[in-house]
Amino acid sequence: MLTLEEVTSFLNGWTMPYSHPHENSPGITVIKPRTPEGDNADGFTCGSLSLHTDRAQAIAPPTILGCLYLRTSCTGGESLLLDGKELVRTADERSQLAESAHVVLRSRGRPWLPIIELAKDGRRCRVRYRDDQLARPHAATKSARPLLTTISGELRAPSVRLFEPGQGYLIHNQRFLHGRASFTGRRTALRILATVAQSSEYAHINRGFGLRDERGG
Repeated sequence: MLTLEEVTSFLNGWTMPYSHPHENSPGITVIKPRTPEGDNADGFTCGSLSLHTDRAQAIAPPTILGCLYLRTSCTGGESLLLDGKELVRTADERSQLAESAHVVLRSRGRPWLPIIELAKDGRRCRVRYRDDQLARPHAATKSARPLLTTISGELRAPSVRLFEPGQGYLIHNQRFLHGRASFTGRRTALRILATVAQSSEYAHINRGFGLRDERGG
């Protein structure tokens, strides 16, 4: 069983809060059903949330995402998690990564950003995804359509977890996609968003996750 104080104590010293329009305090948002407001209010309902990256349409999304559950649902509400590294591995095995720059999130008023963003040296990667009123996946060229199909197929098999109060997860937001099943009741969670401090030895993960073990050295 964990408390918010224990989680923030763990993050203190190597991360900084990432501001969000819905936050209740720096980097922290209470997620529970309430009257929806704004374009991305689906998270504050009892409805399901498809797999996504928080702030996916931002050029630099938060690096760390935490979810600490305070109250469980009456029914449903399972958390959905998917490792984007496995998605990248599958695309690589199918020789589709050359088209990664052309499979993008199309978002009104924002730059179209690649769902799989590979560093120039090929050693690091970011995965960003959502398919809702804020951003939609799009294959910008005909040759990129197979990669978009692969991405869509991989999203159909997430890990499903049901957490109790005092439990949750802390993930690399630019690697793991998360979502939830629909539910009944007053399911309540605290969402924590952070970026790794540049002075930290872990600052490199702000640029994505490593692929070296996949590329033979």
